[in-house]
Amino acid sequence: MPNSNPFSSLFNQQALTARLAILRPAAEHDASIQLSLTEAVLKDTSYECISYDRSTPEAIADVATISVDGEEQLVPKALESALRTFRRKERPRTLWADLLVGRTIEERSAQAPAQRHVLQNAERTLCWLGPDQEGKTAEAFKTIHEMARRFSAACTKVGISTDISIARATIQQLTGLRSELNSCSYNDLNSFDFAHWDLIYNIFGSPYWQTVQCISDIVLAKAPIVACGRSNIPWHAYIAASRAMPFYHHQFFKVPLLPHVMKGFDIANQIEIAERRRRLNESVELLPMIQTARDCGAADPRENVFAMLLIATPSARTKIHGAGPQPLPAVDYGKSAQQVFTEAARYSILERQDFMLWYGDRPPCAKRMKGLPSWVPDFGAVAPKIGGLFDPNKGMRGWWDAIQPASARKPIIITSYQPSTPSISASTTSTSPSSPEGEKLALHLQARPLDRIVHVSPIFNAGNCRRLCYTEFRDLPAAPTSDTATRFWRTLILDSGDDRPASSSLRDAPAAPAQLEQHFASLLAEETILHQLGCSTVIELQTPENAARMQASPELMSYVPRCGQAAPYEALLAKNAAGRRFFRTAEGRFGMTAIEDVGAADSSLLSEKAAAEETKAGLGRFMNDPMTRGMLESFQQYLSERDPQAAKVAAQAIRGELTGQMAEGKRRTDGGVQEGDLVVACVGGFFPYVLRPLSRGQSQEETEAGERGKNDQPVENSSEDDGSTYEFVGECYLHGAMDGEDFQTTGLLGRRYFNVDVSKLVDITIV
Repeated sequence: MPNSNPFSSLFNQQALTARLAILRPAAEHDASIQLSLTEAVLKDTSYECISYDRSTPEAIADVATISVDGEEQLVPKALESALRTFRRKERPRTLWADLLVGRTIEERSAQAPAQRHVLQNAERTLCWLGPDQEGKTAEAFKTIHEMARRFSAACTKVGISTDISIARATIQQLTGLRSELNSCSYNDLNSFDFAHWDLIYNIFGSPYWQTVQCISDIVLAKAPIVACGRSNIPWHAYIAASRAMPFYHHQFFKVPLLPHVMKGFDIANQIEIAERRRRLNESVELLPMIQTARDCGAADPRENVFAMLLIATPSARTKIHGAGPQPLPAVDYGKSAQQVFTEAARYSILERQDFMLWYGDRPPCAKRMKGLPSWVPDFGAVAPKIGGLFDPNKGMRGWWDAIQPASARKPIIITSYQPSTPSISASTTSTSPSSPEGEKLALHLQARPLDRIVHVSPIFNAGNCRRLCYTEFRDLPAAPTSDTATRFWRTLILDSGDDRPASSSLRDAPAAPAQLEQHFASLLAEETILHQLGCSTVIELQTPENAARMQASPELMSYVPRCGQAAPYEALLAKNAAGRRFFRTAEGRFGMTAIEDVGAADSSLLSEKAAAEETKAGLGRFMNDPMTRGMLESFQQYLSERDPQAAKVAAQAIRGELTGQMAEGKRRTDGGVQEGDLVVACVGGFFPYVLRPLSRGQSQEETEAGERGKNDQPVENSSEDDGSTYEFVGECYLHGAMDGEDFQTTGLLGRRYFNVDVSKLVDITIV
């Protein structure tokens, strides 16, 4: 019976061969490095793999010369230092490293099919962090070994198994673990030797951990070993030490860990999760591994996909939808990043039969890479670390699982697309091969239209959020009722209340408590006073002139008792609304867009240029960064004492009130949510999505042309597509729709259940 698993090897395991490198011995450490390449049968050969730092273009461009088969070749210095350290004095050593056996596009593409087997069959994988640091690395590794030993012993004592994620531990187990680790004295583990601990931080925060290839190198390895200089530690002991180190760091130093150390911890933790899932024969899906790879910031963005293809296994959802697994895309370094990302997105959608790839991702207007179909994420750009809208396993996904009869639900398919013609080519089915350069792909699905957007606000940030909250509420088309006010303030904060971990979804936190309404009212009162007196800060209100104007106005004085209580609501507003736009629909519903300015929402991405015109000159987008906020507030205080007029200008710059910062009257070219866009619920979707009819206005290519300065006149769309063809604009928050309320009916005893009217489902195409 033929094997139906598309991930099974196409090679004869008994005769599978690969190119390996034989490292010649040398008595002297500084002797030139000499290698010879050989074709070897993997099952009959003892060899080791070298995994090294390829995290940045600079790391790859910093090269050294070695000899390969008698010819000089340039390799990254990180690889050269690994070869020099691992070289023996008397015996040769058989090794594999990617750039030793594949340097050209053709060679790298040719070795890709066998690379999974090469990594799996190696006796050891040596994860090279770098050379010894002034002879002190050995002492640092002794401390790391000791932390690993203590953590393992503490886990055993409280009953945490090595095959269970630490995230699944009970509160009692975590409390016991913390107690065990914190039982040491304050001067334990050389805690007074700051240089010693700096070296430990540099090991855990090594640039190696931002190398995307290290993920597959470790996940597939039989015995991964983390090495630095002549010191090393087994992978599982390294992970144990990485779990213990934050406890000791907090006990000894009482300060936050440095960002590069936290990033190293996070990536190593994601690798450990994938490695454990593979070891336990659980699914390791391509999409979440690509998301992990994106955090590494690969020098070549294609590696975010190519390196993860080596470890991907079929999605568990193939057992649910019955369509069967899809063939993985091929590793081909001759393809562009756009082609690679499109193939990965196509695979993910067809494999899962849903749109999980849109969850918490950048909308098309915030992509850094141009030339992608609107439905394809930019897998080369880091997604903002603020959590997704809601838990994708709850809420809206329930309605499309409830479609009856089951035959009314159609599979999601992807076909070739010709923009100049009204029809979609049916010659390419959902199992067609990857698209060549120039071919466009279209997504075909079912959707239920929910509403049309009639108003969109400027982008919120931590500096302008108070002002925009006031002006958007003031400008509502009808006098707001109590219900309207409640829906409005809940919408702006995405109806999320308490603090939550950065990686969690907003629905992991409870809904916003009703008590926030008085804090919202306080913010409106304060902003009303500021607006009517033409002020930007409370400091300006304290001048004798403005104090007299307030006292002379009974209307303004009536607002005073409500003032001074806005802080709780303002904090949630700055946190949850940052980077998003508020919108209203034709039926009077309120919503918030996806994050269109990633820098305003995630301070780690502040270096990215703002996409929207109205945020280009604003200082408010920097106010989400605590350090920058503190500096700006101190500067404002300094100016207010010395130059009140300059202080007013600075406050206006932060609040987005300067001439040129206001969006009113400007023609937008950023491609974000606009008036006329549609809010829909998609079969296979987890949240409401915003779509733009392709026949209505600017296409993505026209928007990109406008950003290059070709936007003096409105661009007419020359497409002949009918009204069922759209561009994806982004996910959104639509108040009163996030749990599928549009598809729910109240039955006997007040019980709510899904009742989907299939006659309202329409077939649409997204390009």
